[in-house]
Amino acid sequence: MRKATRVDSLRAARNAPITYSPVVFTMVSGKQVRGYVTSYDLFMHDKVECYEQPPNQLPPPRVKEMAVERIQTMTVEGHTLDALTKNGKPLGMLAENMTPGGSTKTYGYSITKANMYIPIPLIVPVFIPVGSHDKYFWYVQPAGGIIEEVPRSGKAFATLMATAFADYPELAARVRQQAPDAGYKNMPQLVQEYKAHFATGK
Repeated sequence: MRKATRVDSLRAARNAPITYSPVVFTMVSGKQVRGYVTSYDLFMHDKVECYEQPPNQLPPPRVKEMAVERIQTMTVEGHTLDALTKNGKPLGMLAENMTPGGSTKTYGYSITKANMYIPIPLIVPVFIPVGSHDKYFWYVQPAGGIIEEVPRSGKAFATLMATAFADYPELAARVRQQAPDAGYKNMPQLVQEYKAHFATGK
């Protein structure tokens, strides 16, 4: 590691203090790796930029890129992001479980027209700006099962999500019966309802 120079000190004095957070990566191999990040989202795609040493030290450490495919979980500031898979294959995505109280894990994201991947906020009512997103995607992992992409068709959706919501029988029944307010287009509301059910300790 090189020594800090006068230029490093002057640059640090001019720039605003660097804020960062410790992060723990659990790799696919099972190995745990500790590092630091200066920014993160609750949905990460393709790669994670991190540092091996605190980034506010002199000389400043080099930023490193870690491929998401190598990561099983990423824990930072009380948030745990899981690696998403499809048919057992990694999707190169990390996301936080949106339903931590129930037995089913739920993940959602959308792709903007600028090819940006962003998490779906669980806000009721959910307003989706017309033309702002190309597509929404949902993944669920029922208790004891594997992560699956939520199908968009009515019958397949009802079969999977009724199983996923089995520990909330009233909601599972509405989904199984394909109620007008319990289809794929209603996923943000359904996920929020499922989450709220366990948050209130029902």
